Amino acid sequence: MDTQQLNGKVAVVTGAASGIGKAIAHCFVAAGAKVVVADISTKRATATATELGSAATAMRCDVGEPTQVRAAVELAEEAYGGLDIMVNNAGVDRGAPLTELSEEAWQRTVAVNLGGVFAGIKYAAPAIKARGGGAILNTSSVAASRAIAGLGAYSASKAGVEALTRAAALELRPAGIRVNALVPGFIKTAGADFHEETLTDGVAMNLDAHVVAKQGRWGEPDEAARVALHLVSAESSFTSGLLYTIDHAYSVS
Repeated sequence: MDTQQLNGKVAVVTGAASGIGKAIAHCFVAAGAKVVVADISTKRATATATELGSAATAMRCDVGEPTQVRAAVELAEEAYGGLDIMVNNAGVDRGAPLTELSEEAWQRTVAVNLGGVFAGIKYAAPAIKARGGGAILNTSSVAASRAIAGLGAYSASKAGVEALTRAAALELRPAGIRVNALVPGFIKTAGADFHEETLTDGVAMNLDAHVVAKQGRWGEPDEAARVALHLVSAESSFTSGLLYTIDHAYSVS
């Protein structure tokens, strides 16, 4: 890794205390960036920022509350002088068949997975524009384009993320802001472990067996983080509006 790839850059990463978000935060700091570690868990955010040292600042951020996303952007400006990169990664998975899903669970899923991305774009874009441009990266999922029983709300919210990514890429191009999305397949995270029962029901077989058969193996958070680094760095200076699938050929099998 080029340790100077993000030298002098400032990033906010939501959902940064675990899984893909944590891997992205570590990857960005290793590449020279300053990072606001934003997560709904104050304890885990603080622990992650401590691991990262002086290059990171922790804050509690529930992205389902737009004012908290705005506060994360403001913290980056106050702590590090501006914002160059916004990673809208935080998400939830309230798995259940649609006819059994509560309205509260539906609303929470949409508020976090889709509303959090909207808020991240809305509040980060002016700050990034003030720095002369930069990058916004959203986290989608292969579930956005593939039906998985029990994940209807999650899939719908992630499909919305992809639509927002395309719209924002077009709208923010004049400001020098590139907007792309990661589209991970099955990545081995605590979230995947927690929802294994729902996912197993959805694919109608043992989850590990399904992943091996369709994806070859589980993906690792670091593998997603390295793609994230590429998409926010100067290496991808002419890349915007891209939905970057990371699934070891799952979606084409």
